[in-house]
Amino acid sequence: SHVRMCLKGWHTTRSSSRITMGGTCFLFEEDTENAAPEGQQTTLKKTAGPPCTDNFQIKNFTFEGKQWQSVEQCYQAMKYTDDKTQELLRTYLPYKLESEWQYGCRVWELGQCRPPSRPEWGTRKVEYMYQINVAKYLAYPELQQELLATGNKLIKGAPSTGNWEIYNGLIQTRIRHEIRQGVLGEEMLSGAALDAALKEPVMLWVEKGLL
Repeated sequence: SHVRMCLKGWHTTRSSSRITMGGTCFLFEEDTENAAPEGQQTTLKKTAGPPCTDNFQIKNFTFEGKQWQSVEQCYQAMKYTDDKTQELLRTYLPYKLESEWQYGCRVWELGQCRPPSRPEWGTRKVEYMYQINVAKYLAYPELQQELLATGNKLIKGAPSTGNWEIYNGLIQTRIRHEIRQGVLGEEMLSGAALDAALKEPVMLWVEKGLL
């Protein structure tokens, strides 16, 4: 298959690729030490978010009854509905001494081997990314506490393809809210309900100059 060819040829044809993606989200808060002049937009202080906000983070968890190495690996596999392709991606494990970023880039590349076969993937991909992240956080209470420790800081994703810089931040913000409310995993949002929930912080982002 095309995916198997990608698996076979990755090390020699793709290992030198430099893909601008991966890494933790960024946190934004008002910079009290360098306040903006009166009447001007608030100055924001930008810092790196905790490791839990990185989709490339390697943390084993279960999603749809199967074990996955990272959010990114699971997300790329969910593009495909046939078990054979999903298993090829699921069993593609990190190399010894390979960094999380290197592994994340490899599984991302595999997900580009051919077009997604899952119906309406274009409208459901954010839903899958949210649900996969929820599964990871449910498996690790310490990661929930790590995310909660960001307080009320604004969360925006690291540079990525498409609009993931925006969506990744909105997903982490939503999950933080669910953890704080004690409802993480009780109702897995989807469709219009998820869309509305993710958009809640957007006006604040605009007000603060993040969009």
